[in-house]
Amino acid sequence: MRWLPHKKDARNAEPKPFIAIESLDQSRPEGREGRLFDLVILSLFLHSAGSQNEMLGAFIERAPEVTEATFVYPLLLDKKRDILSASGLEGIVDLRLERMMEAVQEDLTALELDMPVNHVRRLIIEQGEVVLRDSLAELFDGVIETEVWQEAERKLGIKKVALVPMLVEGEPYGVVAFAFDKTDIDAEIVELLVGHFTLSLRDIATQEDTARFNDIDPVTWVYNKRYINEAIEAELIRCGRYAKALSVVIIDLDDFGAFNAQYGQSMGDRLLRSAAVSLAEAISPPEVVARLKDDEFAVLLPETNRAAAVSVTTRLLASLSQVSVFGDDGSPEPMKASVAIVCFPEDGTSAKDLLDNAMADLAQAKVEREQQAKIQAARPVNPLARASSERLRG
Repeated sequence: MRWLPHKKDARNAEPKPFIAIESLDQSRPEGREGRLFDLVILSLFLHSAGSQNEMLGAFIERAPEVTEATFVYPLLLDKKRDILSASGLEGIVDLRLERMMEAVQEDLTALELDMPVNHVRRLIIEQGEVVLRDSLAELFDGVIETEVWQEAERKLGIKKVALVPMLVEGEPYGVVAFAFDKTDIDAEIVELLVGHFTLSLRDIATQEDTARFNDIDPVTWVYNKRYINEAIEAELIRCGRYAKALSVVIIDLDDFGAFNAQYGQSMGDRLLRSAAVSLAEAISPPEVVARLKDDEFAVLLPETNRAAAVSVTTRLLASLSQVSVFGDDGSPEPMKASVAIVCFPEDGTSAKDLLDNAMADLAQAKVEREQQAKIQAARPVNPLARASSERLRG
């Protein structure tokens, strides 16, 4: 590509800045070199895609031109369910894919293929080698009848297929099926393209996981403070627009610092996880639980007034009480917590105001509780009453 900064017109006028870019079509070589050129361009598109859907759309559209295939069909591996799935293609419009679906009278974007032991679908991934066949029927064995596939391939003039595993550093991501209307296949270009496609898929998955886990507290596996702040602000916009109520419950686990110091951070983290799980189990969407810091949690209650929030808080504390901690004598005791409830708009009109007010209420409650404990400790006890109490316990 050439960049030409200036050009004069025929009347020797003052130069006007402009850019001239040679057409990619003009610079594209012929033959196999041209398809390698197309592969480089497509790989740039794949690696710059912002989402899996965008990347799959570019791949489905341009891969046939690069490989000279008449049909390209990526199947992504669902590792949890141990199946190959085409669900990533839903919503993608492609004429070649539509022609194949029409030929087999099947929605190929909704297929899920299991992977029995010694089946070609599993062997392709395990062996990591390109498999060449005369038909796609073997790939879809048990899902679509062989006769249906063979008739569809006859209509579309398919003479050869390539089944290519998607592997990166030994990690499987799926299989890509290529169908050709000729028998001479450039396997090297096919493998190179699938390699770039798989790398792009891995990078997209990593980015999406990172974005998702950026909102998750790594210790408790519930949402973190950043997420709950954004969620509260988003709900406040709805509240202001539609005159809805909103409440936030702040929960502070009692005596967690002492527990952590006595039993260690590992046990402390396990206790925090147990508390987070119990809180999460006591609510339902769109309610949200998040860890603010240390032993403090927040529960967002959209469209919930103060009276309803009190009822939810009772349920939250009951759920927490099912979590056991060790008492001073080593025996299990139910977990206890301090709570504060703040509501929009009376306690604040922003996430910061609501959380700050809740924290202030919690701090005041702790001070009052400590003062009450000192009063109880200083109050004289009738020794006869104590002896009577001990006899009753005995």
